[in-house]
Amino acid sequence: MELQELDTYLRVMLNTFRVPSKKINMLKESAVVYLIDDFGIIICGIDRADYGQINSVVSEQFKNWRRVYITTQEDVSKKKYEVLWELMRGGYMKWLRTTYPHQIKNTLMGIDGLGTKILNERLRIWAEHPKYKYLIEDTKSVLQYGILREFSHDPGFFDYMPEEVG
Repeated sequence: MELQELDTYLRVMLNTFRVPSKKINMLKESAVVYLIDDFGIIICGIDRADYGQINSVVSEQFKNWRRVYITTQEDVSKKKYEVLWELMRGGYMKWLRTTYPHQIKNTLMGIDGLGTKILNERLRIWAEHPKYKYLIEDTKSVLQYGILREFSHDPGFFDYMPEEVG
């Protein structure tokens, strides 16, 4: 994939997520960069050869921002979930639920099965760590008894994505 194709994909992805973003110029020939100010995320589409250069510039200029790098060689359909998880860590699902209240249920229950993916990603992050036992069991029960049931009972249940456990 060429950098211009990656740029188009990133633009479409961000429009699909309905997040306000702005494209900035950084190393024009080798990177496309989008800022999502509301959630403190920078998304960098790069040519693999230029990773080191763009990473040092981004790390310096956007010190406390969440960063997602997507290269022209990667499967961008899988990377969209990495972007989504980072958005969620910044409050995206609560924003989506309050900004587009009539669409959140369809988003969670839709074709992509996003609700299930969110729960499975949480379980992957917690990885059977004893300190997350209650949260793991709670998440597994939602998988067993139904996402719609939990959403009706606690709409905010799907609002967060935990940080990666180190």
